[in-house]
Amino acid sequence: MSAHYKSLARRTTPSRIPIFPLSGAVLLPVCDLPLNIFEPRYLNMIDDALKTDRLIGMVQSVDEDENGTGIADVGGLGRIIQFSETDDGRYLIVLKGLRRFRITDLPNVATPYRQADITFDPFPEDPDLHAVRQTSEALSESGRADRAALTVAMKALAKAVGVEVDWKALAEIPLPILVNQAAMISPFSAPDKQSLLEAQTSDERRRLLIGLMHLYASGGMGDATHQNTQ
Repeated sequence: MSAHYKSLARRTTPSRIPIFPLSGAVLLPVCDLPLNIFEPRYLNMIDDALKTDRLIGMVQSVDEDENGTGIADVGGLGRIIQFSETDDGRYLIVLKGLRRFRITDLPNVATPYRQADITFDPFPEDPDLHAVRQTSEALSESGRADRAALTVAMKALAKAVGVEVDWKALAEIPLPILVNQAAMISPFSAPDKQSLLEAQTSDERRRLLIGLMHLYASGGMGDATHQNTQ
């Protein structure tokens, strides 16, 4: 991870952000999330974000009766790092995950999209993922064992869903970042993705991820789908 994104993650701490609710999509630190934006209010949100700091909060939409708001309490802050517009007026963007947040309030605002007051206090370690070093993992017996266990689980899930994976390329990704990327793209249900997002530490997320991968690979959760468009 470049020094630019490490610095950005440490200094970017807005108290209010625009939020993009989308079931099945979570954004974790360091990872990229491509999005296809076509709903007018969210096109407006992207326009406004591009005029300022390019920050957007990704949150999962949930059933209204779960918390009374229709959105999850915890989400991921992202910065628009790629943008293009299609001939039919859609926006294709990529968000770079910076850090997680918890929503403290949903104020009444004049914008057609929702905004949220947030705090980063529950997740003080998130920016440190930008400084993770693969070298220390390679020299660690526990690091090698942790990666091996994750690789076994990933291979089981990939075989179950019929996906080809470049395992050599994955071996070059530092373990905490690989855990985050796998948590985002794996075909889990929205509640399972939210559990992975809210895991307090990378180790906790890795253990939960491995368990879910084996469970889904065995068919214990049925067919799950993941969408990333709105």
